[in-house]
Amino acid sequence: MTMANSHLEQEFAQSFVQFVDASPTPFHVCKTAASKLEEAGFKRLSETDSWKSNGALKQGGRYFYTRNSSTLVAFCVGGNFVAGNGFKVVGAHTDSPVLKVKPNSYKRAHEYLQVGVECYGGGLWHTWLDRDLGIAGRVIVYTGKEKFSQRLVHIKQPILRVPSLAIHLQSGNERSALKLNKEDHLTPVLGQIAGELNAKNSVEDDDLDDRHPPALLRVLAQEIGCNPADIVDVELSLCDIQNGTLGGVNK
Repeated sequence: MTMANSHLEQEFAQSFVQFVDASPTPFHVCKTAASKLEEAGFKRLSETDSWKSNGALKQGGRYFYTRNSSTLVAFCVGGNFVAGNGFKVVGAHTDSPVLKVKPNSYKRAHEYLQVGVECYGGGLWHTWLDRDLGIAGRVIVYTGKEKFSQRLVHIKQPILRVPSLAIHLQSGNERSALKLNKEDHLTPVLGQIAGELNAKNSVEDDDLDDRHPPALLRVLAQEIGCNPADIVDVELSLCDIQNGTLGGVNK
């Protein structure tokens, strides 16, 4: 391998790592990929438009569109394309196995405030233990006059943790036969109930969505710049806040 090829491969790998770091949810994947497509000369289309009647598609053109902000379709029209010609399709996931915040996530146990989550996909769930976890996804915000807007959020702070039991509180057999109950053992800790009670000093808390911990709604509101009471719905997932990196002595 030449030095030039090695340098190009490292640049490509680092670019991929940056893409992954910026894309913790399907919504972020689509946003990041759409930005890269536009930089490469692709034109954004609306799925609701009639592309044929408005002449949107041209031979040699490059286009893309999104659906629900979580699916992206990009395509190129060949320079010699005519209706009936063949085409090639390449598909990939925008999602991945993850711990998703439940529609009703407000939980508390043993003096701790928790966030109810559910397992999405077939994950290696033991790898989520004892990590510094943030949260990402989209938030629906009331903007007034019966209007709503969608905001993407990516909190890269260690606000959540799925703790495991200390080694001296387990037997050797328990350690070697680790079995996680998805409902009981994967619920992350958000904070202490005492801290939440002390934070209840504003009238606006009475208007917050009672399906989710007020502390979580306040963090989300601060991140996207809105009133916590204006958050009407969320679609969130937990995410590792540690950035990806290239490893090994030959990186």
